[in-house]
Amino acid sequence: MARIASDPAFDIQPDFSSPTFEGLRVRIIGGTQTTHEEVATELITAWQLDRDLRVTAWKRQVDEDAELAADAARVAREQANQERLRLEHEAEMELREAEKKKPKINDFQTGTAVGDTLTPRPSQYAIHKLKSFEYVELWYFSPDGCKTTADDAKTSAEDTFGLAKVDDFVALKPVASFKASRKAVQDHNLEWRQFDLAKNSFLLHINKLKWPEKHQRALTMFFMNIVAHPYRSEHFGEQALLLYAARVRRDWHDTLVLNNAFDISIFNLTLLKNMSEEVWNRARHESLTEVSSSKIVALSNSASDCTPHHTSTCFQ
Repeated sequence: MARIASDPAFDIQPDFSSPTFEGLRVRIIGGTQTTHEEVATELITAWQLDRDLRVTAWKRQVDEDAELAADAARVAREQANQERLRLEHEAEMELREAEKKKPKINDFQTGTAVGDTLTPRPSQYAIHKLKSFEYVELWYFSPDGCKTTADDAKTSAEDTFGLAKVDDFVALKPVASFKASRKAVQDHNLEWRQFDLAKNSFLLHINKLKWPEKHQRALTMFFMNIVAHPYRSEHFGEQALLLYAARVRRDWHDTLVLNNAFDISIFNLTLLKNMSEEVWNRARHESLTEVSSSKIVALSNSASDCTPHHTSTCFQ
């Protein structure tokens, strides 16, 4: 049904008895005996019936329009509500991200005084290596290594700075904190006392940095096997043990990267004997080199003492 433009209830009934409708009445009467008054009455009745039908249709149309408007309003409210929830969710997520990026400070224990001793601080380079579970020389954790770090910190204002990513921030840090120290000593070249002190500090720091307990226990046993080994009493025994400790720990880190690492806590006596032989061979080679050098120096000094008038004496 075509859409009704206005409310039929307000339509004005035509005067079907007026001269305006006379021609219509004549055509309706035709050859019948019906009067003009009767025809006008029938037209009025037909018009009123048609108006009633249109009024009913109008009311149905109004109801349908109201229902459609209500549906549209409901959809609009739902869309607005969804948009509001989306914006609130985005704002909440942005707030959470901002909270994550904000620098945080941990709590402290009220009434707890500082300890009687302080742990020496190794360089940021060594700490970065530990955080990445990478190999780093024990020297950085020795008293000499920590002292070097403290001395370098005094002149940090003169350092060259570089960009570094810290969490989600980009920060300027001294380039020296990313570089190995030129004063670093390889593990096998450490003095035994340096090694003993450094491994304690090393174990303390991997605990602070939350290394897996399994790895901490293995490394603790590894160092205990080194320092308590009876081979220390042998000639060149400590040098052999230092060489064993240096190479085995580096190899362990290399195999960790390849995901086929061995149990470093298990001591390999055969490997120690091989390294002991290497230390002995190097010592013998250095001794022979020193003796040869001494003979050459002695002959050179002797030859320099031979002047022309003493030639016969020198070559007697």
